[in-house]
Amino acid sequence: LTFLQWHEASTIIVTMLAALGFLCTLAILIIFWKHFQTPVVRSAGGPMCFLMLIPVLVTYTLVPVYIGPPTVMTCLCRQVLFTLCFTICISCITVRSFQIVCIFKMASRLPRAYSYWVRYHGPYLFVAFITMLKVVIVAISLLITNISPTARADPDDPKIMFISCNPNYRKGLLFNTSLDLVLSVVSFSFAYMGKELPTNYNEAKFITFCMIFYFASYVSLCTFMSVYEGVLVTILD
Repeated sequence: LTFLQWHEASTIIVTMLAALGFLCTLAILIIFWKHFQTPVVRSAGGPMCFLMLIPVLVTYTLVPVYIGPPTVMTCLCRQVLFTLCFTICISCITVRSFQIVCIFKMASRLPRAYSYWVRYHGPYLFVAFITMLKVVIVAISLLITNISPTARADPDDPKIMFISCNPNYRKGLLFNTSLDLVLSVVSFSFAYMGKELPTNYNEAKFITFCMIFYFASYVSLCTFMSVYEGVLVTILD
């Protein structure tokens, strides 16, 4: 029986990268918290920054659930907690890219709509709506898929059985991340619309780059999962 183990080189590399990402994100979070009242943090999104960074911290701490023999609880964390945190983060990025374009191109044309957006806390309502929608999607996915771990023969060596989450887990994962893909397309569209903004407002360019990287990783994941069934799929998950 084989599964992703702690002493493997690939696991060590992923764990080190996750630890580095966690420390960098935590450092940014602390800096934003200490300078919360400054115009720089306010212009970067204010409280929305914390709503974006905290789920990222949680996703880094979920790396251990992908290592070791899978259980019902670890498979549940992979399919529910990880994807939910990621959706919250990417919904905040989508709102941010929308606001960048809205401030420079829409506020003057639709001042009443923009005032309603600000007065009734439109960004937080949008993130709350997307989060609730994601909870519904995850609940439907859990109802139609079985997340219990299974043992299957390695295609390259039938004598080896690798333990992983149920094969339906992959379908459920792609179904859960479909909303993230839609949000990334919307975010990319708004960020691309803001590519001609002044040089000081280069946030749209960084969002565009991040979304392109996300598209590439999503396509790579789908391609790899369709042609390979070994233990290394867990690293890409």
